[in-house]
Amino acid sequence: MKTNTFLATLAAGALALASAAAAQDAPPRVAGLFTQTVTQGSWDVAGYAGFKAMAEAQGFNASYLEHVTYESAPAALRQLASDGVAMIIAHSSGYSAAIKEVAPSFPDTQFVLYSYEGSTDGLKNYSAWSVDWDEYGFVLGVLAASASKSGHIAVIGGEPIPSAERTMEFIKKGAAYVDPAVTVETAYVGSFSDVARAKEIATGLIARGADFLIPSADTADAGIQQAADEEGALTIGSYSDQSAAYPNAVMTSTVMNFAKSYGEIGAEFTAKTLGDKIVTENLASSGWTLSQPFQHVDAAVEAKVFAVIDELKAGKIDLYK
Repeated sequence: MKTNTFLATLAAGALALASAAAAQDAPPRVAGLFTQTVTQGSWDVAGYAGFKAMAEAQGFNASYLEHVTYESAPAALRQLASDGVAMIIAHSSGYSAAIKEVAPSFPDTQFVLYSYEGSTDGLKNYSAWSVDWDEYGFVLGVLAASASKSGHIAVIGGEPIPSAERTMEFIKKGAAYVDPAVTVETAYVGSFSDVARAKEIATGLIARGADFLIPSADTADAGIQQAADEEGALTIGSYSDQSAAYPNAVMTSTVMNFAKSYGEIGAEFTAKTLGDKIVTENLASSGWTLSQPFQHVDAAVEAKVFAVIDELKAGKIDLYK
């Protein structure tokens, strides 16, 4: 009996060692959190493409969650971290509070946010790739005011999350930089997915005289762009080139360099250099750009906008004075 017990214990120990070795050899598990679906819209679709390419390049075992609301994010983060996910990337500034709430309880999990972050609160397992939405908004204001013939532009956001609020503020600054007399109207859909409501708001703004609409509502952007396409106003594509979808209205598209940002996140995770850091993504870092050539406007408009972009890259424009 004692011999059998010894052999059983020995076998159990060997099995445990084999399991530990297998776990060490297994690729790290990573997960992405997205506010909407990764198959519709622009923000999450393009972000997921960057996430997927990063995981494939680094050999990670990747999974993702869609339709994760900001309210449900703490529970989702806790579940993923408890399940042994080594790195969780949240694709929206609205997840910041949830990460700061959950990360201290899971020091062995790296949490990363892509969009906007002002502070990591000193957390050693929290990093952010933070788009300079101030600069982004300023450029959108410059291009809209430069292209508008009526001197009346409008911005339509999804929900008043930090990145959206800052973008709207600096769109107004950029528009005034070009034309101090320009009218800038702002509105929120109250959702990132209500295409019908977004189109209704956009149609009303066009009826009031806005001839350039800036969409900032993720999946709901489609309603804004449809209204512009049908009503003869100009608009832009968001985060990737959308000119083919709305050929009558898209003047240019903002193109976020998700491949660069997510590639850096993956490489830093592998190198174990993540934690308590914020990486700023802007024009100078090739974090984003505008598609060319511009459509439906004089070449002078494109030249004016890229002259401002060059000045921003060179630090010749103070956005905060």
